[in-house]
Amino acid sequence: MSPTVDSSQAPVLEVTRLTVEFPGVRALDGVDLEIRAGEVHALVGENGAGKSTLLKVLGGVYTPSAGTVRLRGDIYAPRRPSDAHAHGIAVIYQEFTLFPELTVAENVYAGREPHSRWSRGIRYGEMRAGCRRLFGTLGVDIDPDARVADLSVSEQQLVEIAKALGTDGQVIVMDEPTAALSKEEVERLLDVVRRLRDEGRSVIYVSHRLEEVFAVADRATVLRDGRLVRTLDITATGEDELVRLMVGRDIDAVFHRDTVAEGRVVLRLVGVSAGRHLRDVSLEVRAGEVVGIGGVAGAGQAELTQAVFGALPLRAGHMELDGRPFAPSTPADALAAGVGFLHEDRKRAGILPDLSVRQNLTVTVLDRLRHGFARLLSRQAEENTYTEYGSRLRVRSTGPDQLISELSGGNQQKVLLARALAPGGRVLVLNEPTRGVDIGAKAEIHALINELTAAGAAVIMVSSDLPELLGTSDRVVVLSRGRIVGVLEGEDRTEENVVACATTGRRIGVAA
Repeated sequence: MSPTVDSSQAPVLEVTRLTVEFPGVRALDGVDLEIRAGEVHALVGENGAGKSTLLKVLGGVYTPSAGTVRLRGDIYAPRRPSDAHAHGIAVIYQEFTLFPELTVAENVYAGREPHSRWSRGIRYGEMRAGCRRLFGTLGVDIDPDARVADLSVSEQQLVEIAKALGTDGQVIVMDEPTAALSKEEVERLLDVVRRLRDEGRSVIYVSHRLEEVFAVADRATVLRDGRLVRTLDITATGEDELVRLMVGRDIDAVFHRDTVAEGRVVLRLVGVSAGRHLRDVSLEVRAGEVVGIGGVAGAGQAELTQAVFGALPLRAGHMELDGRPFAPSTPADALAAGVGFLHEDRKRAGILPDLSVRQNLTVTVLDRLRHGFARLLSRQAEENTYTEYGSRLRVRSTGPDQLISELSGGNQQKVLLARALAPGGRVLVLNEPTRGVDIGAKAEIHALINELTAAGAAVIMVSSDLPELLGTSDRVVVLSRGRIVGVLEGEDRTEENVVACATTGRRIGVAA
């Protein structure tokens, strides 16, 4: 239960009539917001509602077109991120802002490295010790000397969190901080958020996982289409009401799986080993079926999906596609065979930030869009592909030529999912398909998966969100240390069974 916040106290942060405009888009339209000392204030809304834009104004990344921001009663107008740090505002952005070639310690202390009083040299020992304290607070063990590029996505997320916590900021802004974390890591982070509130610090918490909002928030402000809808006390509202305010309509079932008649075996893995983790995996995926892949982070999920997509060579075993040998040596081979792929890391291995939405969407089908003797790329064919898949996934943009980097995180995810669908493949490999996506878009994506499987597609889906994994899959294959330790079907598909399999290696059900 969240503690009662004294509503009579002056706000620490006050936003008044804030407006942010980009060419052709009003991202924020006269938004008001107040943040009190010692409260967790949730900011919720669909992708494109303006949440990230507001956070970037507070972080000194964007300059508002109109309106004012006051911090402790004084005008606050940061012109750069360093201004936010200097005023005690620490921001954890949805997209990582790490330096991949630097160490963990160098990232955590970037811009505030401790120096020797006499030699002015950097005190690396102090940085390492500080990192260990911060990671101890988060309940994880990450080597301060490790190169960030060598870390998993969840570990990089924890480095981002440690970096913000280490600034001792009085206002901590968290934009989807748990998107890449395991269930256990999420619980530890929520405990940290509660502790920050108890210390009198203010936390602005953005998450599409409403269970987290209700677990830690005192109040919530709802944005829709760049406008303020309402600010309300969490204890006086319910999840259904919050969803209606966010999307303007009821969402009957976000994780809904239609009954689909399974067909022939489309993809078969026999004794497959790949990378450092995946060992002796045998698996069949049928037409019309969604096979969920579960397990703790690093259990072999990435190696499994990369092997199917030709991004990781097999060390042992073989694969079959429609009963024929399938041995893609590159992702291009897999795409040509009709295998679509969605990477878990949207920023690092997904979007091409300097290209348009249209170019990002069509990059997997360029050969199909060429024509004539010279094989020149057809702009019209590109436009048609964008129109078909962009409208199908309801991508919100100013048009096909808008830079994908200008879209919200959720709309970027929709473009990448459209890219995976564009080859029109029989097999779709989806890694975290709704990571960073709002509740309305989740319902749309799951409805699309139902539509694709009804048409005969075979889907492999990796998700760290257990309700999604269980609610969207026909069966769940659980990996532990690179091996299949359980296949859960029917009534066996429960969160408790997934966790038991993943953590104890206890085999449940019958292996594929």
